[in-house]
Amino acid sequence: MLLEPNKNTHPDLTVVAIAYFLLKRLKVKRVDSYCDLFQALKKHNEKATSLLDLSLEFLFILGLIEYHDKNDLIEYVGK
Repeated sequence: MLLEPNKNTHPDLTVVAIAYFLLKRLKVKRVDSYCDLFQALKKHNEKATSLLDLSLEFLFILGLIEYHDKNDLIEYVGK
């Protein structure tokens, strides 16, 4: 499972770590586009870009973000 670490897991390349990075950014900006989040993550850690979708799904399941498909924006809705 992707959420459970093991001895071979790099701490910066987990769904939880990427979700934390995205959550920090979204708390400040409140609304951000998918493309901007991808570019910020690529700048932070290029290897982590493959986990972007899974991390966004994780945050969505937790009820912390919402996706607005009309404008292609991701909004932070948590407290």
